[in-house]
Amino acid sequence: MKKIKINKNLIFRYLFEIFVIIFSITASFYIQDLLNKKDKKDDKNKGLEGLLIELEKDKNAFKYGKIYNKQRLAYIDSLFDLNLKFKPLYISGIWGNNELIKNSKFFDALVSTGSIEYIKNSELQSELSNYYIFIYSLLKNAIDTDNRSFLRFGDKLTDYKLDSLDYGAIGGTLTKHYFDPSDIIKIRKDKKLKSIALDWSMYMRMQSEFMTEGQKKIEILQKLIKEELKN
Repeated sequence: MKKIKINKNLIFRYLFEIFVIIFSITASFYIQDLLNKKDKKDDKNKGLEGLLIELEKDKNAFKYGKIYNKQRLAYIDSLFDLNLKFKPLYISGIWGNNELIKNSKFFDALVSTGSIEYIKNSELQSELSNYYIFIYSLLKNAIDTDNRSFLRFGDKLTDYKLDSLDYGAIGGTLTKHYFDPSDIIKIRKDKKLKSIALDWSMYMRMQSEFMTEGQKKIEILQKLIKEELKN
């Protein structure tokens, strides 16, 4: 039987070429994985920097939202306190509602890109989810009810004659609603209107409590984010 002559050098060359190909592919995947991780970390840091800006906007919105609610609550008390002389602002000051403007673009981006997984501090991850899911949800529910109460209050006021409106100057005083003088005392003694307003006031107080809780969470988040960015 004829023996087959094996060229060891040729076999070694083929094995070496296979090794080079496998090594190149593995190295390529490894380098690409490192680059992807670097991109994710960069996205994470940019997202956290954006969050600091958005959280500051929320902090200011909560601050002024609480001032606005406090003012509306005072006007409700004044409107139905017959010991006080009636002022148009008592009605005009109540006749409004809050809005929730969500500043969550950067948080949504962190979640959608998966960059949130590269946050090292697990406490920060937890606090972010708590704030943007739980606190925002509580505020949305309270503000939606505020809006419904606003509509109910306005619908009930259509039972009375509105004589005129004083819009004032742009950036000036609050718009004043002037009702027929003979209807004013009826408005102030209207039990249904008062019930709507008092029920409404409960949701205003709830809003303010959630805003206070939101402010506390923002302080925690700002501290944790700044620490994360240093690492």
